Amino acid sequence: MLRVMIFIDGSNFYHGMRDILGRVNVDYRKLIEKLTRRRYLVRAYYYTPIINREEAEEQFHSQHRFITYLSDIPYVQVKFGKLVRQGEALVEKSIDVRLAVDMVRYAAMGYYDVAVLVSGDGDFVPAVEAVKEMGRQVECVFFPEETATVLRQTADVFVELNRYFLSDCIIQRQPEQQGDER
Repeated sequence: MLRVMIFIDGSNFYHGMRDILGRVNVDYRKLIEKLTRRRYLVRAYYYTPIINREEAEEQFHSQHRFITYLSDIPYVQVKFGKLVRQGEALVEKSIDVRLAVDMVRYAAMGYYDVAVLVSGDGDFVPAVEAVKEMGRQVECVFFPEETATVLRQTADVFVELNRYFLSDCIIQRQPEQQGDER
């Protein structure tokens, strides 16, 4: 049975979801199960910047609830990057590099047969190429209109994310539900 590791670029996924589908919440347990496709899930990693409580108190608490939710899903691990202030804006740092290094390192260590990359960021192409050169397979899963063409062409398989694919993974929101679930 093929062993799968899933690598989710949290911010890229969140913004893709928001831009393409509007504000929806995802049942990550179901999404991970769907991406695994009856193969053996070794682990799923979710990469996100840590929100500084002093910078954004409400977002900090929302992120804490979300991370707790993810941590309760078996075989899911959250890995953090940083948010750095550049002028008026907060900019993510080290997330893409961390995801790429993990994807390549775990392939080199023989931990998986198939990497499922949930991102459309073309910056991952060198990591995808390195993983493939080690004899591993790479599936890229993302919204086609937000995926770099070179990433689609480099991955072994491209799976289109859209409302239909995600229909059984979207949580119907209650009117009183608030919070920023990435």
